[in-house]
Amino acid sequence: MRYVQPPTTIEKLKKQSNLFTQTRRNIVSTNKEAMEVYPTKKPTSSAVLYHYPCPDGVFAALAAHLYFSATSRPVLFFPNTVYNPIKHEDLPLDIIDDVYLLDFVGPSGFAEKLASLVKSVIILDHHKTAVEMFSLSASIAENVTKLLDIERSGATIAYDYFKGKYMEKGLGCGLVPVDKIEQVDQLFKYVEDIDLWRWALPNSKAFSSGMKDLNIEYNVRANPTLFEQLLALDPQSVINQGMISLSCKQKLINEVLDQSYEIALGSGIYGHCLAVNADSVSELRSELGHQLAQKSRDKKLRSIGAVVYRVPELESDELLKISLRSMDSEDTTPVSQAFGGGGHQHASSFMLSSAEFESWKIPVKATTHS
Repeated sequence: MRYVQPPTTIEKLKKQSNLFTQTRRNIVSTNKEAMEVYPTKKPTSSAVLYHYPCPDGVFAALAAHLYFSATSRPVLFFPNTVYNPIKHEDLPLDIIDDVYLLDFVGPSGFAEKLASLVKSVIILDHHKTAVEMFSLSASIAENVTKLLDIERSGATIAYDYFKGKYMEKGLGCGLVPVDKIEQVDQLFKYVEDIDLWRWALPNSKAFSSGMKDLNIEYNVRANPTLFEQLLALDPQSVINQGMISLSCKQKLINEVLDQSYEIALGSGIYGHCLAVNADSVSELRSELGHQLAQKSRDKKLRSIGAVVYRVPELESDELLKISLRSMDSEDTTPVSQAFGGGGHQHASSFMLSSAEFESWKIPVKATTHS
């Protein structure tokens, strides 16, 4: 079902969305001049900020899209990156009543500030760092609703939430046609299985590989048909594609693993582990990091793998993203939080200057020959 709205309103929202998009390279605008063109009259509208570029985040956004399409209510979507998160002044708050934060709550204080500027803030997240952030909050505004559950992924939290919200309105039993329910439910189950690193469903790794092969742009502002593309996905077709490419990707991973090196996390405060440079294979960081953590454990270091790469959108060679993956009881979040990042126990990330990261590298001992 496509989102339908009176022409006068939808034209306004399209113009607003286009102006917002142009000012920040398809991610988020900081151009105050663009903000000034928004009408002073505030229509009823919601904003959905979703974790980007993350499959779990975009499927959480899909759940919101299904709800707002089914209820014919205006909504604006904003992809939100961890490395350059949206600030409250970036948003067209004059036309926003409610803000949904899906799979990423933003930096400390962001939700609280938003709550003072809009009618309501709804937080749907599952990251360990988000749970800790709000458990430490002395108080939270009455207009903030938070649903935090580390046992589910952001996508399934959002899917369950919006299905329940739809049913509460007495509009029906589901957000998708009956003949599509099984297909859509399966997509969300695979996304959760992969995001929580469970790999319990049949062919989860092939599904993950197939999704990467599709190379779908998860920024709905740059890709207006994003949600239609996701709804058209057939899980078995995605798996079939993934099976073809898995062996090829493993070969690439093996080549990078062969170039791993030891680092002192936080200059040694958090022990030692293995790292790899992964600019050429950053899209494989999760599987690469998991195998790197295994290799690190086998070398009697911490069971953590540090996948290091540059983020092209930042256009900076001096800033690196460090994606950590871990095994067993190892918790990556203390490291990531210490450097302004966050995530899960077994998967988190942060940004670091290349100069500081260089200082973490352990010199390779020269081999002597007799």
